[in-house]
Amino acid sequence: MGHGTSPAGGIVAYGRSARPAPARWSPEGQRLIRRARERILSGENGSSPDGLVRPEIAASWRRSLLSGVDPCRMAVGAADPDRAGTPRLLRAAEPVLDRLVGQLAGTSTAVVLADAQAWILWRGAGRAALFAGLDRISASPGCCLDEERVGTNGLGTVVEERRPTLIVGGEHYQDVMQDFTCVGVPILDPLSRRLEGVLDLTCASRDTNELLLPLLTEAVREIEVRLREQATVHERALFEEFVARSRRRRSVAVASLNEEFLFTNSAAAQLFEPADHALLWDWARGAVTSGREITGRLTLTRDVVVDARCAPVDSGGPWPAGVVVTMVPAAGRPAVEGPASGWAHVLRRARRLAELGGPMLLHGEPGVGKVWLARWLHERTAGGPCTVVDCRAPGGTADLAGALADPDATVVLRRAEELDDDGALTALVGNAAARVILTATRPDGRPGGLLDEARAALAVPPLRDRAADLPGLVEDLLGELAPADGPRPRCTAQALTALGAHPWPGNVRELRRVLATAVVTAMHFDIGVRHLPEGYRAGPPTRPLARLESTERDAIVAALEKAGGNKDRAAADLGISRATIYRKIRRFGIA
Repeated sequence: MGHGTSPAGGIVAYGRSARPAPARWSPEGQRLIRRARERILSGENGSSPDGLVRPEIAASWRRSLLSGVDPCRMAVGAADPDRAGTPRLLRAAEPVLDRLVGQLAGTSTAVVLADAQAWILWRGAGRAALFAGLDRISASPGCCLDEERVGTNGLGTVVEERRPTLIVGGEHYQDVMQDFTCVGVPILDPLSRRLEGVLDLTCASRDTNELLLPLLTEAVREIEVRLREQATVHERALFEEFVARSRRRRSVAVASLNEEFLFTNSAAAQLFEPADHALLWDWARGAVTSGREITGRLTLTRDVVVDARCAPVDSGGPWPAGVVVTMVPAAGRPAVEGPASGWAHVLRRARRLAELGGPMLLHGEPGVGKVWLARWLHERTAGGPCTVVDCRAPGGTADLAGALADPDATVVLRRAEELDDDGALTALVGNAAARVILTATRPDGRPGGLLDEARAALAVPPLRDRAADLPGLVEDLLGELAPADGPRPRCTAQALTALGAHPWPGNVRELRRVLATAVVTAMHFDIGVRHLPEGYRAGPPTRPLARLESTERDAIVAALEKAGGNKDRAAADLGISRATIYRKIRRFGIA
């Protein structure tokens, strides 16, 4: 049993606590927790007597199970050379870590530092003999211990939960981790409050002590102070300008941002969704490019219309640090233009054309949302049922006479250009009392066919031509995908930027499928780039690519997908060196 001096100067005892240990730390409690874990792994309820299994641990077990993690086999993969070097977090943490390991000298305690994706950057131990045990659970620099790979643990689970977490023995998901206790504390950027990394203390489960968490929390505070001291000129300039504007105009919404950072006061936070970061930055680029103040009216994700004033923030160098934006709600006035006006224009035209009466045609590429638009028109103009029929399905148009005769109903005929009709249905549609909406991939059908009955037609644009609508559309789709009794997940600005770089050949249907996958991967928490399916994570390149460069970038992305993200294997498949593929990944902005 050892001891050490805490960062605050006091003496900390390890292996003994002044208060009785929680029941879940006892051998019997650990046995019951392991039994509960086995029940969850077999698909049963994972509850245990006396509430020994904490809700956050049970939720982590279920996330691990859904990710397909094998509890009997560690699958961390090869160390990633991209994680080598001295990133900003490691530079700030090194003096604190060295002192912490010195205080733990002679104890059976190890210290591990990981980044915001649970990739291990550094490790140290009170005794060198502990490294063999750390290697056994793959707690080595360059390895990743996120939940998707290894399940519940003191790094990956903290990344998911974004809060201090103590995981004792049997609460780990992996069998090989059952003899350890891990306590992890998130490290937050002191300016943006985004997650920078995780600091973890690991010891034998028999040495679990309630003083581990305060010791670690104090070390994290020191690291966050050093992060603030090491903030870049741009970060400091953005934050200082934000503070100055917020103090002068407390009742006005103020945001200071660049492509990576966003600071908002309480008034702006009430207007903002995560999607608005990317939307606002796209609009504000003009101020950065010109170096002058710009004004405009914007429609934010939640259909809030604001009058905005945007000014560049001087960094003392050749380029602005970003922009500061002040916003005032536009007091009920409609937005006459702005990033979200494209789809709104389609909706306005659809309503005007629907008022003409008679059959209406909506045409466009597969998956653009023609049936969704038809249902939207029905909800706003009709009170009866809405019947959707696929004209290509065998017998799909049979027995429609009753629905077409109902003046309060809407009948949507999908793929109307493919109907092989003898004229009977065409006559029914031409004389229908119900509102009839035809959908087709092209505006022209067979001569004398069903499309000839349409008295108005509207082209529904593909998603690639509605890039400004993407943030609002993502918000709507996530609302539809969210459980009725649960929180609505949100998309981070970085994830929206990655989605905006995709051409979306499958249109809205493809976007819905991607978001449905991301919602499950993120377990209904906020969606980041890492939660998107492979192939949708690459952000836009820093400049337009020539045709040859685009072909080269596509080949690298395809090779990475085929290799499961392994850069060495992808480089070998392409016949290029490892250094070359790393250089090209950075050059083309491949995430």
